[in-house]
Amino acid sequence: MPTWMAAFPGYIGDRVPLRYFLSIGMFGAAVSISLFGMAFFLEIHSLAYFIIIQILGGMFQSTGWPVLVAIVANWFGMSKRGTIMGFWNWHTSVGNLLGYLIPGIWAHPDSWGWSFLAAGFIMFSINLAIFLFLPTDPEMLGLTPPQHQERPESTDSKE
Repeated sequence: MPTWMAAFPGYIGDRVPLRYFLSIGMFGAAVSISLFGMAFFLEIHSLAYFIIIQILGGMFQSTGWPVLVAIVANWFGMSKRGTIMGFWNWHTSVGNLLGYLIPGIWAHPDSWGWSFLAAGFIMFSINLAIFLFLPTDPEMLGLTPPQHQERPESTDSKE
């Protein structure tokens, strides 16, 4: 997906409930991954099919980052945001590693479709848990929201 299109999910995410928008995006991504696997079982060999599914999958996956940034921003004030986002960003590496290892268990020349179906099932299961249990801000749990206007003390010398 072109970079300029990535702003569109952020625009929508600012106007709808975050948990619903994240869940819709993850559900669409899980379906698109599963459709890759279904191509094996349905004996689909059309390049157009795979291109369309890839584009749709990218559109759904693009909803994730803007929504997650908004949710993290709801939970942590300005003084801790850099540290939290630094720790949060490790999910990219871990997710890529698990994304190769777990579906790789089912990746065989005579049954490669199962690797995509397994990944889709895992994503759908995680999505269901997120939809049911994710508190998108502290107020949902009766907690006080962070102070978003506070700035950390600068360690730079003021000369």
